[in-house]
Amino acid sequence: MAGTVRTRFGRGSRSNGVEIAAADGADTRAIHDGVIAFAGTFVGFGNLVILDHGSQTFSLYGDLLELNVKKGDRVAKGQALGSVGPAASGGTGLYFELRVDGQPVDPLQWLKRR
Repeated sequence: MAGTVRTRFGRGSRSNGVEIAAADGADTRAIHDGVIAFAGTFVGFGNLVILDHGSQTFSLYGDLLELNVKKGDRVAKGQALGSVGPAASGGTGLYFELRVDGQPVDPLQWLKRR
C-alpha cells in the first residue's frame, strides 16, 4: 500500500505506531508471514487485524474498512488482510503498529531494514 505518513511513532506524537494516509479501499497487506491472532472490531482502532509473526513479534493493522481474514488464518507476506477505511483522526488511512516482546517499536525503522 502506498501512502504518506500522517502520524509518526513516539513520545512526541504519543503514538505506538504510525498512521499512513491512503486511498479509501486500498489493500492492506501483511508485512511478513504469520497467523492471524485477532481480526475484528476493537475500540479506538475500528476494524483491526493482529498478525503473529512468531518470536513475540506482532504487527497491527487498524482503521480497516473490510477484513479479508479471520482468527487462526495463516497468511503469507504480501497477502491482502483487508482494505483501508476511515481513520480515527479523520480522512482515510491505516494505523500500523509493531510490537516485539510486548513493547511497541518504530515500524518505519523496522521497515527500512527489510
